[in-house]
This record gives sequence, structure tokens and C-alpha cells, in this order.
Amino acid sequence: MGYLVRTITAMQLQLGDVVIPDTGPRRHVTLHRLQGARPVVAVQFAEIPGATSYYPPTMPLLIEIPDATTSLPAGRSL
Repeated sequence: MGYLVRTITAMQLQLGDVVIPDTGPRRHVTLHRLQGARPVVAVQFAEIPGATSYYPPTMPLLIEIPDATTSLPAGRSL
């Protein structure tokens, strides 16, 4: 199975997304919520238990998504 990389905003993150940070290993999103009067996006990652990262809602992040075209058996099409 192959993977594609896509840029989304912090607001568009979903549980289970795999975030590719500028440095370090990939991280799986386990909590994603908007909080505060001046909203920020609070995110927790499976690889960092209990720690919360805060991002501006419009901050661009890279996520990894499965490439459906490479996960199909040979000879099959969408």
C-alpha cells in the first residue's frame, strides 16, 4: 500500500490522521478539539500520552493518507 501526503489546516484534522511534523516521527491524532475564547486547536498524539499541542486553526499541517490506487489488486480498477 502506498501513501500520499496532503496539506490541511489544523482545523481540518480528524481523529486517526497521521501527521508528519517538520522533525521527528509521524504522529497519530487521538484528540482534536477547538478551545478558548480566541480559538486554538488542541491536539493530542498517541506517541506523546497526556501532552496537548496547541495550533492556530489555520496552521498548515502535512498528513499521510493511503493511496487507494496502489492498494487495489492487479487488474482491478476503481
